[in-house]
Amino acid sequence: MRKYFDQMRIAGVQYHEALFCREELKAGRKLRMVRDTENKYDADAVALYCGEYLVGYIPRTENSELALFLDQGWGDLFEVFIFQGDEDAHPENQYLVNIYLRDRKDIGML
Repeated sequence: MRKYFDQMRIAGVQYHEALFCREELKAGRKLRMVRDTENKYDADAVALYCGEYLVGYIPRTENSELALFLDQGWGDLFEVFIFQGDEDAHPENQYLVNIYLRDRKDIGML
C-alpha cells in the first residue's frame, strides 16, 4: 500500500513538452520522476515525464529532498500521479501532482 508523501504544482509546463501529451495528463495518470543533474538553472532539478515527453519539473522550492533520494538510488520508493488538471489555468497552475511512497514489499525490500 502506498502512503501519501506530498502534493505540488508542476513547474515550467509552458517551456517543455506537455502540449504533446495533453490528452493523457488527466487525474490518475502516472508520471515518471527523473533526476536532471545537468539542469543549468537548478542543481536539484527533478523532471516529470509523461512517456517520452518532459512535462515540467518539481518546483525548486520543493525538490531538494526528492533530489537527495534520487541521487542515492531510491527513486523506486516514489510514485507520482496527476491529481488535478486545469488546461485553462496559467501554465504554472495547470497540473497538481501527488507523490506517494511505495510500500517496501512492492519494491522488493523486506
